Amino acid sequence: MNYLPLQIIVSLFVTFVVFRLTKKFKDNILKPSEFIGWLLIWIIVLVVFWLPQTTSYLALFFGIGRGVDLAVYVAVLIIFYLIFRLYLKIDKQQREITKIVRHLALDKKEKSIENKNGDD
Repeated sequence: MNYLPLQIIVSLFVTFVVFRLTKKFKDNILKPSEFIGWLLIWIIVLVVFWLPQTTSYLALFFGIGRGVDLAVYVAVLIIFYLIFRLYLKIDKQQREITKIVRHLALDKKEKSIENKNGDD
């Protein structure tokens, strides 16, 4: 089968993503470890699209029937890990927001008590 048009499209897309990653890294939006992790993922995507037989070799090494199955298993694992990281980040933000709201509410209450005492 001839995958060349799809390979070219995927290559262009990966190139675009790598440029965006590099820009985010230079702007200090991504940590070095995050940059390297995402860069590795996109390089692996590129390798798999240009050399699809590599997944078959790896699948046999891990005792999995087909390369596509290995790719799906790995993708699902990565997605679950990223969802877990997002969950932790959202949970931390919710706790921080709760602290801020409590602090603001206490400040507002103290100011209203001071205003009432000042009126006496």
